[in-house]
Amino acid sequence: MAVLHYRVPNLPRMHAIGLPSVAFLFYLLVFMPFMAIRSKRRMLPPPAADGSPGRPIPSRAQMLSSTLVSLALLFYISRITAGSFDYAIFTVPHLGVREGFAGFSAVAFCIALARVNRAMRSPVERRTMPVYKLLPRTPAEWGLYVLVALGAGVAEEAAYRGVLVQILWYALGSPWPAVLISAAAFAVAHALQGWKSGVMIFVIALVMQALVWFTGTLVVAMAGHATYDLAAGYIGARRIAKGEVDG
Repeated sequence: MAVLHYRVPNLPRMHAIGLPSVAFLFYLLVFMPFMAIRSKRRMLPPPAADGSPGRPIPSRAQMLSSTLVSLALLFYISRITAGSFDYAIFTVPHLGVREGFAGFSAVAFCIALARVNRAMRSPVERRTMPVYKLLPRTPAEWGLYVLVALGAGVAEEAAYRGVLVQILWYALGSPWPAVLISAAAFAVAHALQGWKSGVMIFVIALVMQALVWFTGTLVVAMAGHATYDLAAGYIGARRIAKGEVDG
């Protein structure tokens, strides 16, 4: 019987957790969740005391632009931290059909999971999901959205599936709690989408981590993550165009 060998990476090459790693942990585990919750309150403000809608929410272009800046900063911090303990973010081993099929399967699973998550919501929830507020309408917004999807694929995989897991693995002495903490942090960072989507995002994080370990590189997961975001944006935009949701 054939034995399937997974390319689980070795323990990161650290002698001790340095200041860059400590700062990175604070950024991803404290600052990012705080900012995610703050952004959710900004995009979904409570009505004013007099019953009026309250302060206006930012435009889609503003939200997409600020997200792009945040992703660029996240990748920069990840790259600096990875360099402090010689972790190569873009290491690419030999990739073949097996790895390509694994990436395709991971994306297909995540899309199917998103459909299940939508089906489990009430009709009102399906029409009013906050994530639709971020989906593009105009060509300019689509240009920003594509950049955000590509940036999320690179920056978030580098940060959450790469650098964060490596630091936590070293600190905790085991990959499994490191992966679970990283997946939870990733879900909280997407607090805008609500707790039901948060559960789905937690599972997606575990799927992407398995893909990283199976392929031995972050690059396949980066491509898969970006592909999923682009597909989700296209599907969501079609629903808005058909009047199925409130965008």
